[in-house]
Amino acid sequence: MGFLNKTLDVRTGDGLDDTLLEGLYYNSKDGKHYCAPIGSTTDGLSVPRCCQNIIPATGGDWFSGVLHDSAYRGQLQVDDGDDHWVPANLTQEQCDNLILEALESQGVGIVERELIYRALRLFGHVAFNEDRGIK
Repeated sequence: MGFLNKTLDVRTGDGLDDTLLEGLYYNSKDGKHYCAPIGSTTDGLSVPRCCQNIIPATGGDWFSGVLHDSAYRGQLQVDDGDDHWVPANLTQEQCDNLILEALESQGVGIVERELIYRALRLFGHVAFNEDRGIK
């Protein structure tokens, strides 16, 4: 379980979002293989500025934020079992559960994991709906 990448090559075009120049691969606890494909976009961990001294927006936990952004934005893919990548089409709750698992796989402490997860469960619907074009 965990991320297969050691590094991730990205390009910043607008100063807000990074574009993946390579795929980010993650194997989940339930045996699913996910990929945030080349061309996916991310803003890292969307952490309010007042909390960034506790939870940085980039750095060690950044891969989990990239995976979550890809899932929220409908870009995340999953291996269908026949070595074909298909859209994962996760619900918001599934996306949030995935980042919680990914953060744990990266060794993020329980307090930080729970803060991120609970904030997403409380406020993430705004970004999820916006990213999916839901009004």
